[in-house]
Amino acid sequence: MQYTISMTSRMLALAALCIFLLCVLLFLLGVELGKRFATPAAPAPVAERITPAETAPAMQVPSSAPISIKP
Repeated sequence: MQYTISMTSRMLALAALCIFLLCVLLFLLGVELGKRFATPAAPAPVAERITPAETAPAMQVPSSAPISIKP
């Protein structure tokens, strides 16, 4: 018994598209794995970190304001 496999132009185009998409997906998988396994950057020194309390302006009373105290 002998099998004959014939590929039409439509089947060849579909196979080429599937191979291309497989290569693209493997490349993107490699990029994502590379990001995951890359060494993380060193954290910023403590002196350079800014907390929200440091960025908020402090409330100051003007020194030229008159103070009046009534009994």
